[in-house]
This record gives sequence, structure tokens and C-alpha cells, in this order.
Amino acid sequence: MKNKGYAAVVSGVLFFAFLIVFAEEFKNGFMTGLKNCSETVIPSVFPFLIAASLSGSGNIPKPIQKAVSFFTETIFRLPSETVFAFILGQTGGYLSGVKSANSLCETGRISDSQAEKLMFFCINPGIGFSVNALGSIMLSSRNSGRIIFISVCISSVICGIISRFLPYGIITNNKKEKQLPNFSQAVINSVSSGTFSLLTACAFVCIFSGITAVIEAYIPDGAIKTSAICLLEITNGCIFASEEMSLPFISAMCAFGGICVHMQIFASADKFRIRLPLFYIFRIIHAVLSFLICSMIISLFPNELQAMVNVTPEAALWSFSAPASVSLLFLSALLIFDLDNMYKV
Repeated sequence: MKNKGYAAVVSGVLFFAFLIVFAEEFKNGFMTGLKNCSETVIPSVFPFLIAASLSGSGNIPKPIQKAVSFFTETIFRLPSETVFAFILGQTGGYLSGVKSANSLCETGRISDSQAEKLMFFCINPGIGFSVNALGSIMLSSRNSGRIIFISVCISSVICGIISRFLPYGIITNNKKEKQLPNFSQAVINSVSSGTFSLLTACAFVCIFSGITAVIEAYIPDGAIKTSAICLLEITNGCIFASEEMSLPFISAMCAFGGICVHMQIFASADKFRIRLPLFYIFRIIHAVLSFLICSMIISLFPNELQAMVNVTPEAALWSFSAPASVSLLFLSALLIFDLDNMYKV
């Protein structure tokens, strides 16, 4: 049956009525979303979006391909070209993995099914958000943020191992590779693409922050309110969860990502299709595994965790870690080396 678009019309009318009825609460939440974007989303995400686009704009040198092929092909049944999408998906934030996969798919280095498969285990909060924003600012403990980051990464790798048994083509790629841009054009394209993705992400964050403000104002039950906000928007969800929820619950919430993050992912994946049932099955598996792994870490190191929570180091939301900076420089240098070799051939 042909889609008549009735759902879009009804949703638009209902959202318009929602804005009229809850105008004040939505405006306050929208302003909170703008603040979260300026202090958390933009500084912790934008550089990695550029790195993700750049990593998908050139070929990986053959020695590196051979070195990582065992890891990618044996563990995940994916080609070696996906290694940086995996790394950025673990460390760079929720949108880094999808941006890298989208670039690889656009240039024909991986197939649509391979790009879709990366979305099952390359969507993580990233080290900047986990340690700096969540750990230092919200939980007053960088080490608590590190525990969450480690839990989410381990569970993500397990999801990748599970995804290798999916019954559709993984290593083969029948797509024709497109001509790669030169270095200057790749940089321009990466910044432009990253800016558009960032603006889209900030727009979703502000809208969902407005909705969560209405939920906060009109739902009295604390547990229901926190759960609803966590399901919708991860930044505000972490703020609420850090006050009353356990570390394993926060880890599971970060692994799931929230509807707002999912909307950003679907908007960024414009070169391949993501099947929603499989996507959400893996999001739930990721969340459950993160909860269990975080609980295991806490049970194995209870004394160390107590010492961690008592430490409250000063940190800024816009600060970056040394590994993240080194990774960004390495990816840029690698792309320059690769494109230089391409011109010499």
C-alpha cells in the first residue's frame, strides 16, 4: 500500500499542539539543550566527526591492511577498511562510527550490508563524554567514567562478535569504488559534512531537551521520570541518573544511547539503510551486556571503586584526553601519507 504520509501529518499537528500547551516548559528545556550542546556535544563530538569523515576518504596503506585484516575479518567478518570506523566508534562518540561507515560506503570501499553491520557495535558514548562529562562533572569521579567507558567498549566488542554470525554477506563487496578526492578536497568535505551532522545532532538534542523538560515538570514519580528521560535523551538522562541510579544502570543507558541519539544516527546514515528491528535488538543486547560487565567490575574491585567515588578532580567539559588527540593526529597523518602515495603511483 502506498504511503500517504498520514503519520507525518498527525505527528506534526500533535507536536504543534504540544508546543502550544507546554510552551514555557519546552522553551526552558530547549535553552538547556543549547547549553548542553555548547558545553558537551560540540567540543566532544565535532573533532571526531571530522576525523571519521577523513578516515573514510582515503585508502589504508597495504601494510596496515594486512596487519589488521586478521582482527577485522576473523573477529567481525568485516574488511580491513573498517578498522578506523571501529576505533572511532569506540572512542569518538555516538556519531563517529556512523560517519566513518557512511564515508566508506559512499566511496564504494564497503557494501551497504557491511556499513549496516558496523552500526550494531560501533555506537558508543566515547571517551570524552564518558570520562570528562559523565565521570568528572556528573559523577564527580573520572574513574567512574572510565569504568563506564570500559564496560561499554567490552560489551560493544562482544556485540561485534555476535554480529559476525549474521546470515548475510560480510567480506564480499560488489560495489564499484569511486574516485577518491584529493587531500584538500577531503578536508573541505570532512569539515562540511561534520558541520552538517553536528548541526543536525544539536537540533535533535535541543528538541528532545524541550520534551524532557515537560516530562520533568509533569511526571511526579522519580523513577518513571528518570527512566523516560534516559530513554529519550542521553545527556539530560545522565544528569538525572547520576543523582539516584547505580553505575551499571548508567552504563546500560549509555550503551543504549537514547532515541535522540538514534535519530541522529539515522540522519547521518544517508548512504545505506539500517534495518530497525536488528538495530534495536543489538542496542538492547549492548545495554544488557554493559550492565552485567559494569556490575562485574564493581564486584571485583569494590574497594577501588569506593576510593574512586571519593575523588572529585576538577575538569572542564571541553577538555580532551591525550589518546583522543594522538588518535586524531595519527588519522590525519595517515591520510596524508596515503594520498601522497596515491599521487606517486
